Amino acid sequence: MNDQALKEVIYSLFNRRWDDDLSDEEEERFQNLYDSTVEKYSWEQVFDVIDQYMRDSCLTSQTIVNFVNLFWEYNCETPRKISDPYRFLGYLYYRVDSKPWHYDCAEVYEGLVYNLLSGEDDFAHNPFYNYDYIPEEDPGLVAEIEKLKKENV
Repeated sequence: MNDQALKEVIYSLFNRRWDDDLSDEEEERFQNLYDSTVEKYSWEQVFDVIDQYMRDSCLTSQTIVNFVNLFWEYNCETPRKISDPYRFLGYLYYRVDSKPWHYDCAEVYEGLVYNLLSGEDDFAHNPFYNYDYIPEEDPGLVAEIEKLKKENV
């Protein structure tokens, strides 16, 4: 696959409704397409296109919620790491005005925060274990959100 082919695959994976009523075979086909694409490219290349898709196509709370649910369904966040997780998470939170619970997706957001910011034995960013940690108050996340507000993306 070339760069355009990679872009087409990623866009086809994310340009659908996450809550579509798919058969098991259809779900498996999407997952296999995602998995085989990651195998053909480096995770960094795949993530760059995913990030580009998110920033180009997810400009409303509805589209970002759809995106984040698909990102979660494909298990994009595990076991891979993102070089700048605060930049990525900041955009996700920015598009829902830092209120994922208004869109019935708080658990997915919190799961992403934990998976992307925590190490193997690091529970500091785990809102499921560390009840004092509130993602919306994380200084790194707040700084990214404020930066996006100033840029008025």
